[in-house]
Amino acid sequence: MPETGSTLSQEERRRVLIETLRREQRINVREISVLLGVSEVTVRGDLDTLEQDGLAQRVWGGAILPAGLRYEPSFAARLKQHHAEKQRIAAAAARLIGDGDSIILDASSTAFGLVPYLKQRRDLTVITNGLHLALELAAVEQVTTILIGGVLRGKNASLVGLLGEEMLDKLYAAKGFFSARGLSVRQGLSERHIQEAQLKSAMAQRASQVIALLDTSKLDQTSLTSYCPFERVHTLITAGPAKPETFQRFADAGLTMMYIDNQGAT
Repeated sequence: MPETGSTLSQEERRRVLIETLRREQRINVREISVLLGVSEVTVRGDLDTLEQDGLAQRVWGGAILPAGLRYEPSFAARLKQHHAEKQRIAAAAARLIGDGDSIILDASSTAFGLVPYLKQRRDLTVITNGLHLALELAAVEQVTTILIGGVLRGKNASLVGLLGEEMLDKLYAAKGFFSARGLSVRQGLSERHIQEAQLKSAMAQRASQVIALLDTSKLDQTSLTSYCPFERVHTLITAGPAKPETFQRFADAGLTMMYIDNQGAT
């Protein structure tokens, strides 16, 4: 089919394909080519690129959403995943937070691991979209907790949406601590839920330093949508089975890394 004058860029087409996959779980090449106003050859090329990034699985006539992106575990379930690694990451991250600091924390179970350390700080301001995290800090007098408003995602216990983004316009923090579904040189920090990623993007923009808190299983991984480019990530704190080649590739790209081994040493 010849091109019909679509005004969408490749990145915009990619976003439409990703959103369609997430919503419908499957894409038909012929149908989506008509919708986008581009040739089937162009759509196949876009889907091939998404498959290379782990965001689509090519099948006859189109593509489906990979199995790993179809299921989102609850907050309670995520607290149990890679628990030892998350504890080591949280302990290392806490050393970067001092009395009088203002910080941004996402709603991740990894950031939640910082709570015991935050309770020991004085005159601390915490900006977060994490409901569980905010409730844990609510009774701590020496910590001022700012809960970013928005629509509640019950399963993730996070608040998302335009209300939170508008609120962030008036806020700023020296450091922001974020988890993600993946971190890669090409995609940066990425998430599977688009609204979550949109708010995390706004949060990252309000932090002078973006600090990624990820166990090594998430390194060199990608998800549906990027929320922070790789070059904006100041420091990666990670734990888990070592990945020397990935560590070297990240270091060559200019990323500062703290790898925490089983003994808690960097």
